[in-house]
Amino acid sequence: MDRGSAGRSEIALAHWGEHVNGGGDRVAWELARTFEDVPLYVGWKDESIEPPDVETEQLITGRLNEWALRRGGLARMAAHLLGWQKADPLREYDVLLTSGNEPLFYVPPTEQVWVAYVHHTNRRQSDRIGELGDGPAATAKLLLYYLVRVAFDHNTHKPDLFVANSEHVKRRMVRYWGVSPENIAVVYPPVDTDTYSPAAAETGSYYLTLSRLDWHKSVDEIVDAFGDLDARLVVAGDGPDRAALERRAGDNVEFRGYVDEGEKRELLAGAKAFVFNGQDEDFGISPVEALASGTPLLGVREGMTQYQVVDGKNGYTHVRDGSEGRTLAESVRTFEAEGVAWSDREIESFAERFSIGAFREGIRDAISRAVEGSSIEPSWYADVDGATERDA
Repeated sequence: MDRGSAGRSEIALAHWGEHVNGGGDRVAWELARTFEDVPLYVGWKDESIEPPDVETEQLITGRLNEWALRRGGLARMAAHLLGWQKADPLREYDVLLTSGNEPLFYVPPTEQVWVAYVHHTNRRQSDRIGELGDGPAATAKLLLYYLVRVAFDHNTHKPDLFVANSEHVKRRMVRYWGVSPENIAVVYPPVDTDTYSPAAAETGSYYLTLSRLDWHKSVDEIVDAFGDLDARLVVAGDGPDRAALERRAGDNVEFRGYVDEGEKRELLAGAKAFVFNGQDEDFGISPVEALASGTPLLGVREGMTQYQVVDGKNGYTHVRDGSEGRTLAESVRTFEAEGVAWSDREIESFAERFSIGAFREGIRDAISRAVEGSSIEPSWYADVDGATERDA
């Protein structure tokens, strides 16, 4: 690709930082696999969580910055804010594909094509602002107002094209960031659907939930619902809420803790149904892994989860207590009585829209769209061409 800038290379990838070994990191690593021999820069590099087939280069350097990145909190935020704005190594490329919110502080050269993959908006400062209390929280609100609406929001309009990881995140970007919906493509995160299969285990007699045991996954509501059911629940995963969850659980609830990939595949394939109750999820990887295993999904009617369930076909949706609609316990009873219309192979096939192959194709299409849309041609070019043809 020649965009008329001597000495420039074609494409670079940049991810906000390998801080948590989460879904965003896995997206960045898959981007590196999608574009072989293309450099992947990260705000913070953590070799302990990097897969062996991916190499990265740390972008934010310097003793003070590295201290701030290790410390976390406001110090880390400040290091990212300062480190991403100029980001000299990124300026040598024709096309830049970034992952995460922090790179949105970057100020690109005029002719550089920039595609920004967004995993989520700033949740607590936008759709979850109702969770902030009054009184002492007023100071926090003021700080969040400055950090997000003054220091961040106006930085979210420089990319040529945004890519959201779900339609739900796209909606938030339109509402809270003011991005035009025409300037947002949707490409689902890559799920290794080929790793999962109904053949991994025979269907057993248990229901399964698998996630980090943290407040926003609302596993406590799942445990409580099964307290009123004659059904067995297996809880896989670990986290800060595990001890409290074990105290409130009945004898029909089993906690497995952390499970490796082999046990995870068997648990997913062997479950009667997978139960997911995450709060207003941006996307949700584990529900897709369950579907790829041919396992029906009982998911909360919120966030992206509600769109992963085709009610009555591959599972059932439920609402939280106090809302109108089917409760989780009622979803389980409906499933016990009626099952679902699709076979395990049909459910597995449905999950292919979230596969690695679909992700790679979507990302390549997004870059092509951004490059084509960013081309510059002065209005008088056509007149010059026409005059040359007439004079000849």
